[in-house]
Amino acid sequence: MSFKKLDEQHLNEEGEKKFLDTLYQKLQGQENDSVTRNLYFKIAFKYYDLNSLDKYLKVSRKVHELAIDKNDSLHIAKSLYYLGDYYDEKAQLDSAFSYYSQSEKVYNKVNDTLNTGRTKLYKAGVLFDAGIFSESEVEGIAALKLLKKTNNTRLIYECYNLIGISLKELNNCEESLKYFDLALKQLDQLERENYDKKKIAKSRIICFNNIGRVYEKLKEYPEAIRFYNKGLQTKDLKLNFPKSYALLLDNLAYSKMKEGEFNGVEKLLFESLKIRDSLDIEIGVMSCKINIGEYYLFKKDTPKALSYIKEGLTLSKKIKSSPHTIQALKLLMENDFKNKNDFTAQYFKINDSLQEVERITKNKFARIAFETDQVVEKNEILSERNTYIVIGSGIIILVLVGFFVIFRLKSRNKELSLIKEQQEANEKIYQLLLKQQSETERVRKEERNRIAMELHDGIINSVFATRFNLQQLDTTEKERKEMLVKELEKAEVEIRRISHDLSQNLLFEDKSFTEMITDLVKSQQNQSNTRFDLSLDKYIDWSSVSSASKMHIYRIIQEALQNINKYSKAKRCVIILLKTEDKITIRVWDNGIGFNPEKVKKGIGLRNMQERTEALNGELKITSEIGKGTRIEIVF
Repeated sequence: MSFKKLDEQHLNEEGEKKFLDTLYQKLQGQENDSVTRNLYFKIAFKYYDLNSLDKYLKVSRKVHELAIDKNDSLHIAKSLYYLGDYYDEKAQLDSAFSYYSQSEKVYNKVNDTLNTGRTKLYKAGVLFDAGIFSESEVEGIAALKLLKKTNNTRLIYECYNLIGISLKELNNCEESLKYFDLALKQLDQLERENYDKKKIAKSRIICFNNIGRVYEKLKEYPEAIRFYNKGLQTKDLKLNFPKSYALLLDNLAYSKMKEGEFNGVEKLLFESLKIRDSLDIEIGVMSCKINIGEYYLFKKDTPKALSYIKEGLTLSKKIKSSPHTIQALKLLMENDFKNKNDFTAQYFKINDSLQEVERITKNKFARIAFETDQVVEKNEILSERNTYIVIGSGIIILVLVGFFVIFRLKSRNKELSLIKEQQEANEKIYQLLLKQQSETERVRKEERNRIAMELHDGIINSVFATRFNLQQLDTTEKERKEMLVKELEKAEVEIRRISHDLSQNLLFEDKSFTEMITDLVKSQQNQSNTRFDLSLDKYIDWSSVSSASKMHIYRIIQEALQNINKYSKAKRCVIILLKTEDKITIRVWDNGIGFNPEKVKKGIGLRNMQERTEALNGELKITSEIGKGTRIEIVF
């Protein structure tokens, strides 16, 4: 029996399964060679294609055992990612991530760039499904770098698409759109390579829908509508891809509703609901019902709206779709005044629990990655154990033969070695005494520079801001006046504290670092009425950043804002603290008058920023142009 016979007989689904069962049984008595193992892989693939996942798992485990028995690295790696596919299909994300990680390690060891990139891409997909979007983006970029070396157009497309949706979830919509544009270009390349047209069509629909969702997030609803309509123009869409058709209808209706175009919206929503209900797509039915409820809210039919939203809420809880549960609860607590308190309590409870789950999930995947490395190292040790035993036995014999000679030599030279060590120790003490005086002078100089920086960046800037606010103050504003007086008192306290304890951290005793940065930005005020916006990446672990580094970060931002207040005449300023892989990026941007960096004299403020950046082991970039604002970026 062979796979060729399976294709020739044109069996139905049950007939194919029976044929595979028989072929699997016949393979049990065959020799464990590469041909047999490849047949096992083909059987497993067929079971997967027939959605017979339990049998797929059984065969994948079998071929994994056989590959380990023959120490066949390529087949070990392949069987591991087959197992990962099973758990991914079953939505057991931690197990899927573990098997993909193990597979990646083996492929990387044998320098298989294509499959190393493939498994990295699969890991990125698991991280996205788990809601760990920043790590998904990082893993996706790593996969892309590898896959670009292989020119595998399909996998490169999948990388671009995954990175695009990860960036959308991270609210980096502009970059997201760039990656979706690259994904569409890859689909054009696949057409030129005569790739399966139906698969290309489905992928293009997915891209159009994803781009529409990005514009929806940007609240640019006309653009979202345009891309949803492009997807709906796909030939035979309803016949070949009913799930995608229903999805596009639902999203199109939602964007039209948000744009205030209600013509035909009700029909679109109910058609989408009907298709999804007939296909038993619970998550789609749930989405439709919530959107229908929101539609009736726009139409002022509150009873009907609340009825649909509650149905959507019940279904979202059943299938554990937290984003939709939050969406439904938010609509209910804003519109169901009778049960507002109950829905509000549910909303905050779920929202808080999601943050906790996100933290636990992130830690769990980090632990899996670590444990995978440990398992790989253990397997490598076991596989090399026999070789080590043989080599070790020979080494032990040589060591025993030479041990006596070495011992005799050590005994003779012991006294001489002790005398030499004493002389070296005395020499080191002498050198340290010589350096002590110059080191003392260096420390004094550094301390003077640090005090100057603290006074300039902290006290002088604080006094300047307070003086400016006093000048703008209306004489009738007593409370404001008292507050500014307190600011001056704070400056006095800070001077006293600096003089009393120069080594103490003055900045972060009473508040968290994020609170201090937020308060700093909120306190800004100038004659140009600049609007200051702050964005802090929640994935930055400030507890791992030293107090000295935090102080440098705070002073750098403070100096940048002070310069904007003094010189920029900007209407808007954006401050961003962002985690990129293992680095932190600070960006301060304004749309003010700008300056020519080559002609502007660097004062003490800019010199201090440069010195603080160097203290962080980072890099400072200042870009500006007359009339086009200024951008400061520090990466460390």
